[in-house]
Amino acid sequence: MSMAVWVVFVAWLVGGFVSGLVGVGGAMLAVPVAAQILSMHDVILISCILNVAMDLGLVVLHFRYCRLSAVWPMWLGALPGSWAGVYLLLYIPDQALRLFVGISLLIFIYWQRLISVPRHGESPVLACLAGFVSGVLGSAISFDGPPVAAYALYVGWKPREVLGTLGVFFIVRGLMTVLLQWQTGLYSDLVLSCALPAIPATLLGTLVAFPLAKRMQMATFARILPAILTLAALSVILDALLASP
Repeated sequence: MSMAVWVVFVAWLVGGFVSGLVGVGGAMLAVPVAAQILSMHDVILISCILNVAMDLGLVVLHFRYCRLSAVWPMWLGALPGSWAGVYLLLYIPDQALRLFVGISLLIFIYWQRLISVPRHGESPVLACLAGFVSGVLGSAISFDGPPVAAYALYVGWKPREVLGTLGVFFIVRGLMTVLLQWQTGLYSDLVLSCALPAIPATLLGTLVAFPLAKRMQMATFARILPAILTLAALSVILDALLASP
């Protein structure tokens, strides 16, 4: 296998492990690594394919905790959002995508660590809005987690409810994006040759995390993860700033 295939394989093996532990963040860790040897457009397309594999792992492990009443309005918003995200991907230059991805990572880290959200009742309108923004970000930069994770905190779901509900939402939303990207003709031989061998690695990373998550001190991991993501974000931003216009 080529170097690009191996880098994608290892990046999403680790990314699947991260998502299996905390529900989100796997793609945010893997994308900046793969972007060091591939264009951001190609990496985002690869990530959209592999995110479906990660989400499948979450669904297998946590499906019985899924809150289906919240998933439907999220899907309703995600469909037009995914369309919008695909066209953003078509027309945004690679350098701008790198900056957008890096800044999005930093925003997510800030929100994850510093924003405290009070609990409220479920709202179909807000769930639909969260689904729409998730669809836009998922199709454009492959990071669909923050909007719906924020909604999960807003309504106060328990951890396994978050994993189960978001896993079900992500897998359908991700399939929407993959179908739209396929129909638009975005998948090159390079994208498919890198993504397909990494699918089992992504699933393996997600599944391996399950027994460890039950024993690991999450407070310790919560301190490590922001540091890893911050380095990844700064790496992508620096790469974009140094790239030729």
